[in-house]
Amino acid sequence: DGPVVIVANHTSHADTMVIAAALPHRIRRRFVVAAAADYFFASRFTAALSTVCIGAIPVDRTRVSRTTLELCHRLLGEGHSLLVYPEGSRSTDGRIGEFKPGAAWIARRAGVPVLPVHVEGTAGILPKGRTVPRRSHVAIRFGAVMELGDGEAAKAFNRRLAAEVRTLAGYARHPNFSHVIVLGLG
Repeated sequence: DGPVVIVANHTSHADTMVIAAALPHRIRRRFVVAAAADYFFASRFTAALSTVCIGAIPVDRTRVSRTTLELCHRLLGEGHSLLVYPEGSRSTDGRIGEFKPGAAWIARRAGVPVLPVHVEGTAGILPKGRTVPRRSHVAIRFGAVMELGDGEAAKAFNRRLAAEVRTLAGYARHPNFSHVIVLGLG
C-alpha cells in the first residue's frame, strides 16, 4: 500500500522505462530512480534530462553517501517508491553481478518492503554502448514483496534480495512469483 524499494538486475538503459511501464499506476506516479551520479549527473544538461525524464536522483556508486541515504529515506517517507539497480552498473554479458548493499540499507532504515524484479530482453533494445534503440521482446518477472526479518542485518537481507532476483531470472514458475509481463516493442 505504501512506498517500496524496487531492486532489479540491470543490462540496459531501457530497463528503467520498461520497469516503469509495467508498474501499477499507484507506484509509477510517485516513483524515483537511483541513478549513477558520475554518469547521469556529470553535466547540467544530463542532470536536468535525467531528473525530468526518469525522475532520477544522484547516487554515488563508489561509496556509501550519507547524503544519498538521507535523500532516499526522505523520499520514501514522503510516499515515493525508489528503483535501485544494486549491481551498480549494467551487465555486458547478461549475468547478474554482485549486489551492493545500498538498497537493503535504505529499505531497513526507511522501514519499507522491497519488490524484487528481473528484466530480460532490454539488452536487445539498447545494449551497453549503443545509442539507437532496436526492437526486442522483454519479459519482466515480479517477485513477492520482501521485508527484513526481525533482527536481520542489511547485508543478510541484501543476500536474500540478490538470491530472489537470480531465482526470478531462472524460473518462470517460482513459488514467490507474481506475474510476467511481456512487451513487444516495435
